[in-house]
Amino acid sequence: MALKVIHCGTGNMGRIGLQRIIADPDLELVGHYVWSEHKVGVDSGTLCRQPPTGVITTNNWDELLALDADCLAYFGDAIGHEEESIRELIPFLQRGTNVVSLSAFALAHPSSAPAELREPVEAACAAGNSTMYFTGIDPGWATTDLAVAALAPAGRVDCVRVLELGWWGDYTAEFVCREYFGFGKPPGFSPILVTGGFIEKMWKPTLEQIAEALGVEIEDWEVSYETDSLDHDTETGFGTVEAGTASVVRFELRAMAGGQPIAVVEHVDAVARGAGTQWKAPYGPYELSHRVEIEGDPSFSVEIGYPGWSAGPATVLPVVNSIHAVCAAPAGLLGPLDLPRYWSRNVRPSAKRISSGVR
Repeated sequence: MALKVIHCGTGNMGRIGLQRIIADPDLELVGHYVWSEHKVGVDSGTLCRQPPTGVITTNNWDELLALDADCLAYFGDAIGHEEESIRELIPFLQRGTNVVSLSAFALAHPSSAPAELREPVEAACAAGNSTMYFTGIDPGWATTDLAVAALAPAGRVDCVRVLELGWWGDYTAEFVCREYFGFGKPPGFSPILVTGGFIEKMWKPTLEQIAEALGVEIEDWEVSYETDSLDHDTETGFGTVEAGTASVVRFELRAMAGGQPIAVVEHVDAVARGAGTQWKAPYGPYELSHRVEIEGDPSFSVEIGYPGWSAGPATVLPVVNSIHAVCAAPAGLLGPLDLPRYWSRNVRPSAKRISSGVR
């Protein structure tokens, strides 16, 4: 039986998530929340370039609460107002509607989440016998699930490094790209990524999860941030990046143990092709990749590469594919090691489907 799902968000990632929920034969879209007034009263299919679904958008949370859906898939933009976004989820959890989200970064590693965010969610889950789960790609599946899975063939582990490498040039979120990451800014500029502690807020949970899996205590944290530029202007999805300004950003967050990094997040993100060639890049023909490097004995790497904008679906599909597992899980705020494995069963229409009871 298809699970009834409410969707929230039609931005870059939310629109893709909506398409995938509509396309999944094991999910039934029953409600859709939007923030923008001009999107209210529109068929959900229209907002993601799909045929009409019969589901009409609303900006009234109470209408959606009354649907008693199995799950809320929350793709709202929480950057800069994560606490407010998490508060929007509480009534659904209290009512018994499970929640999956790629927006609640602080809840990615529940045991280390701030108490002021974690405790209301846990109380709501207990009241409604519901489950809350965060995932995505980075932070998310590639930096936690994949990293922990890569430890299975490892021997001595000196460091686990999780990386995002490649091309951001089509991204359209101007404020995030310029003010948070620093693209298009002059040399020496420190963006919110650094000054606002955003690197730590976003990626600490990833490294805390890896350290927990290794059984290692993190003693300290280190952050580095650097940029490089080109000698010509570049047109991007969010406008012009001028010559001499940051067209590639490289940063690291290092979890330290025994005076050495035990787990590291490293990004080399470029909005101009050919920028930052002195740094790591995706293997082969891919424009963007997520890589896990195990440093030790033996040392090896695992990489997922994306041609073009297929990284967008790869970001949202761990959320969509987790819905059945989350709805079947025990109540509570869960982390990536608390769920059984989950995967897509949305196969081509001509394939004969069987009912296995496994998701």
